[in-house]
Formats: sequence, structure tokens, C-alpha cells
Amino acid sequence: MSAISCFIVEDDPQAYEYASSIVKEHGDIDLLGNSDSIQEAADLVKKLQPDFIILDVFLTDGDAFEFLGMFDKIDFKIIFTTSFAKYALDAFKFSALDYLLKPYAKQELISALDKVSEDIHKENYQLQLQTLLQNLNNKKTSKKIVLKNADAMHVVKTEDILYAKADNNYTTFLLTNNKEILVSKPLKSFDEKLTPHNFFRVHQSFLINLSHVSSFNKRTEEVLLNETHTIPVAQSRKRNLIDFIEQQL
Repeated sequence: MSAISCFIVEDDPQAYEYASSIVKEHGDIDLLGNSDSIQEAADLVKKLQPDFIILDVFLTDGDAFEFLGMFDKIDFKIIFTTSFAKYALDAFKFSALDYLLKPYAKQELISALDKVSEDIHKENYQLQLQTLLQNLNNKKTSKKIVLKNADAMHVVKTEDILYAKADNNYTTFLLTNNKEILVSKPLKSFDEKLTPHNFFRVHQSFLINLSHVSSFNKRTEEVLLNETHTIPVAQSRKRNLIDFIEQQL
């Protein structure tokens, strides 16, 4: 495998030394340079054209998204690093981009480097990055999530999801326009992403969007979505659902 190239944008000298030492040990990655300011980093990245960059979210003279705004087209991959767990964490998750929360373990960066090496030539990266930037720059608007399957990558507003249904290691999403999207990931992985955004796991097989709840029938233990779709509610989650609805709706 031919070597791929890397550039590091980091304003903490210790963090840079730590990251660069791991990159240099990797074997098939060339470290082209580094910078601690967004303007200089943008100039150097445009000149050196690395395959990917390791980018700190907060820098002395700005942030990572001001830096990315300096490019007409982002044709490099990105491993984000940040010391702030809450900042943009959902956006990173929703857009399926790598990020490392400082202080990260050596193996975490190695795993991210391995992933970049494997995925460097894959398509659709621009779509993922665009979704990330949209989520970050529109915090008051609805969030979007990238749903991948063998045929395409679907960028979906979370408000347009009625429910997600488990099918072994697959998940089927039903949208408000009655479109179905089958994704080769278990429901659990989406439970973790969507629960903070008004979704609730009412059953082992169902994750629903509370924004579309029309009614909850306590006798039959079923919840009705958009006056049309009836979803079973597990006995063990009945009380939690009632409490959750009262708090969120």
C-alpha cells in the first residue's frame, strides 16, 4: 500500500507532539507539516494537498469550521479532536465522521488512522462533511442524520422519521412520506444517537419519534403515530413512555 499524507492543525504543543509521534509510528503515513493557526493552516493545506488532516476544533485564532470555510472544496478527510465533550458531539455522531475526545488514548488515534487508510478513496465523503457543517451551523433547526445502505446515502431530517424498526442486525426507517430505508446497522446504534432528539425506545424492536405521537392506548399498550401507525409498547417501558411524553411534548 502506498503511503498517504497527513497535515496536523493543532495549537497545543504537547497535543501536537503526541499526535505526530503516533502518526510517524504508523508506517504508511507521511506527515507533511503542521500549523497552529487557521489562516496559515489553510494556506499550507492548499499548497501541500494532504490526503487527510488531524484538526483541533478550537484554535487560538478561530475554530475548525472557520478554517473549513476557507476552502471552496474540501477534498481531504478529517479526524477532528476536541477537549469539549458537549460541543458538536451530536453533529459528529450524526454525520459519521471521526472525532477524538482529548485526552485520547494512543489506540484511539491508531484506529482512526487505520480507518482513514482504508476509506481514503471511498465516495460520498463530501456529503457526510456537508451534513456535519449544516448541523453545526444550524443549531436551532432540525438535525439531520446520514442513513447508509448498499444503494445510497440518505440525508434525512430527524423530524421526518416516524419510527425505526429492528430486524436482527438491520434497521428499517419509516419516514413521514411513507418512504422506507433499510440500513445494515442494529437499532441500538440509532437509539443512542436519536434518544437525545425526542426519540424513545418503546419496544425491543421499535424506536419512535415522540413528535409524531397522536395517542397512547393504555389498555392495548400501543402508541399511535400520525393517526396511522400503531406501535406496540413493552410493559416494562409503559411507565417511562408516559413520563417521557409528559416531559417532552
